[in-house]
Amino acid sequence: MIHGGLADDMNAHRFWNAPGISGELDARGWRVLAPDRETTPASWEAAARDAAELVSSASTVVAGSNGVSVALRLAIDFPELVTRLVLLWPATAGDPDVDAEVPPAAAHLLAGETVRGVDDRELADMRQSVAVMASNPPNRFHQRRTVDRLTQVIPKAVRIDTAFPESPQPDFMDHLGRFIDTLEPHLGGP
Repeated sequence: MIHGGLADDMNAHRFWNAPGISGELDARGWRVLAPDRETTPASWEAAARDAAELVSSASTVVAGSNGVSVALRLAIDFPELVTRLVLLWPATAGDPDVDAEVPPAAAHLLAGETVRGVDDRELADMRQSVAVMASNPPNRFHQRRTVDRLTQVIPKAVRIDTAFPESPQPDFMDHLGRFIDTLEPHLGGP
């Protein structure tokens, strides 16, 4: 599981553990690996290399928000390690108002088309199964157009019809059971 965050103090505990996602998946028999990642990496490619060092065999990769950029780079750069992707609340690229809020130290990470760090041409060449979930309610950081575009560009992408608040949001816990029930069919079996 690859947590979100861009040039901030987000970590796996805040994104996956505290909201109950990793614990609930573990309780249901899933082997969960949710490490912390650098939220201001030298590049998305470098972040994908770091993630690849933690994966020992072909896996389902779940990622949220800006972690989606890492997951997509991992699937593109190391396709033998990723059998399927579940992309939750993908961060929107190319919105000048959103990009203006990113600290200058992370300006090098803003390039991309639909998603930061990835060209749509690369997405169109992907062969993995991909499920994409929007944020509910939609917001300017995780726009529905990003989910729509990913499901148009990636050949084996499907939209998860039910959407939930991002896991770090205070009201996420009210949705945990339904969220896991919705997520599980897209994980490919424990």
